[in-house]
Amino acid sequence: MTDFAPLSAARRWALGSGDKPPASLGRFELKTQLGRGAQATVWLAVDPRLQREVAIKLMRPLQDQDPSVLEPWLREARHVGRLAHSNIVPVFEADVQGLQPYIVFEYVPGRTLAAHLAQQGRCTPHDAVAFMLEVLDGLQAAHQAGIVHRDLKPSNIMVDVHRHARVMDFGVAAPVQGASDPQQISGTPAYMAPEAVEGAAPTPAMDVYSAALVLIELLTGKPLIHQTDPWQALYRVAHEDLALPDDLGPGVDDGLRAILQRGMARRPSERYASAAEFRDALRAWAAPASAPTAASNATLDFLLRRMRHKSD
Repeated sequence: MTDFAPLSAARRWALGSGDKPPASLGRFELKTQLGRGAQATVWLAVDPRLQREVAIKLMRPLQDQDPSVLEPWLREARHVGRLAHSNIVPVFEADVQGLQPYIVFEYVPGRTLAAHLAQQGRCTPHDAVAFMLEVLDGLQAAHQAGIVHRDLKPSNIMVDVHRHARVMDFGVAAPVQGASDPQQISGTPAYMAPEAVEGAAPTPAMDVYSAALVLIELLTGKPLIHQTDPWQALYRVAHEDLALPDDLGPGVDDGLRAILQRGMARRPSERYASAAEFRDALRAWAAPASAPTAASNATLDFLLRRMRHKSD
């Protein structure tokens, strides 16, 4: 990591000196803004050394030289840097230029699942399940590496040009069974598990719950918890027993409804024990005659991907 330096062009821009980004950040040439959030912006950039496009996440600039302020930023880089899976967007490197922290990711051409839903509306059941199978594959890899995502939602899932789902944004991820803190909750309220709202220690069951809510949204075209006010959303999660919508779209039978109901069970002990178990239940629903072998799972995944491209 580079030493801290005087105020850089990147920091002056990040502090609000203008809408145009600096021409470069380290060796990277910034080109186009891809997204903006409360804590960071994401840019398309070029790495001239390796001659490839990358995505760069610019964090809020440092206000002092206390190394502890880097910890939330480093946490995401460390978590994602430990993961190598085709359904997770990988991190290439992390650094500080001047006082500007940034993380370099693989650039994934495509759009978020949220944008996909906004453009085309609800998915067919097999289309939705095909996306979720890939999301759960990525989550299972993270859980096996000891990481809970804690903020799974449609805007944190990329759909690439080949229509594969890839999980991203591990900014609030935490170690499995990390410290509990009732005073500190992390995630997006509309997708948080009830125990996460109470500040319970991170577990894979939290991501299973969020994945079930995302799958419901894929089927209905709208979030199950629709309140835009975060406190109203948190109240519903904390106090209500959420029910499945009556209209989940044509093709959703009692079997799929039962899978969704278990995935979003209020008590963690009543949910699927792992992302892999949730994934396998969805696979069995999509192809009930298939034996649970590696070969049949690969064939099913291939067929589901084709169904996303072929009208027949």
